[in-house]
Amino acid sequence: MANALITGASSGIGLSTARRLIGRGQRVLLLSYDEPELLQACSELGSGAVPVLCDLTLPDQVDGLWQRLEEQHGPIEILINNAGVGYHAEVAEIDLAVVRRLFEVNFFAAASLCAQAMRVMKARRRGHILNLTSAAARRSLPFIGAYGASKAALHALTQSLRLEASGTGVTVCEVLPISVRTPFFDRAGYRPRGFTQTPDQVAEQILRCLDLGQAERTTHWPTALGFALDALLPNWVAKLLAWRYRRPRP
Repeated sequence: MANALITGASSGIGLSTARRLIGRGQRVLLLSYDEPELLQACSELGSGAVPVLCDLTLPDQVDGLWQRLEEQHGPIEILINNAGVGYHAEVAEIDLAVVRRLFEVNFFAAASLCAQAMRVMKARRRGHILNLTSAAARRSLPFIGAYGASKAALHALTQSLRLEASGTGVTVCEVLPISVRTPFFDRAGYRPRGFTQTPDQVAEQILRCLDLGQAERTTHWPTALGFALDALLPNWVAKLLAWRYRRPRP
């Protein structure tokens, strides 16, 4: 049986997506660094779930991972790069050691898995790669500059990979969610402002994106309209956001 691989799959969006895929009869490899949480998730999901313990901040564990997993579990036809790390700080105050760790997970590990998967899928002339980025990849906001930059990097890589995959039988998709109510924000040390979504809502959009083979799918239609406005009138949007987030004068 062909497999799906989901990173960051022991909780939140990854777990919800795994549950939906297993419900369709798909075998899913759940990747996480948190062994107790991962084993608990696989126990809940049943026989269709396979635990993969891996720390994406460590390149030695990511290098060659695709080959090792296929040797152990058979072909993987779906890759969902979902794992992500948040960080809340002004750009002037960021800790570069924290930012480097953030990029290891949010960009470098995902880029490595994309490259590993693409080489194998292109040879087979079939497969699906889906990268979960963020609305912040298209328009970053105050205090999440490092996070937005990492997701913007993955967004750009996904665009290039999609064009490179044209005609190979491999589809490359991207889902750009808004803030989601998961432990992600507790670990990042802040709470989202404004409208939020649930992991199940985003998981539903991920499966729709895969089913339709869409290039990009934004999980919140007002945000999608905002992206269009930003593309047409970037200077006006910049002034509007500056007003929205302006601090009171001391």
